[in-house]
Amino acid sequence: MTTREMAEVIVKALDAKKATDIALLELTDLTVLADYFIICTGSSTTHIKAMADEAERVMAQVQILPHHT
Repeated sequence: MTTREMAEVIVKALDAKKATDIALLELTDLTVLADYFIICTGSSTTHIKAMADEAERVMAQVQILPHHT
């Protein structure tokens, strides 16, 4: 799975959790820290936590776990 495909999977998961203003920014040529950066808006801290948990869950399904949270 490419980094672009990973980012798109996360964007779809965030959209399914009703995230708004989702932006997928490509940073490949700008920094070595990340290839993509995803920004979105949630309506409350509970909503934001649910979105983060969903992003982690869908990535875990394809055996990709975060380095740290």
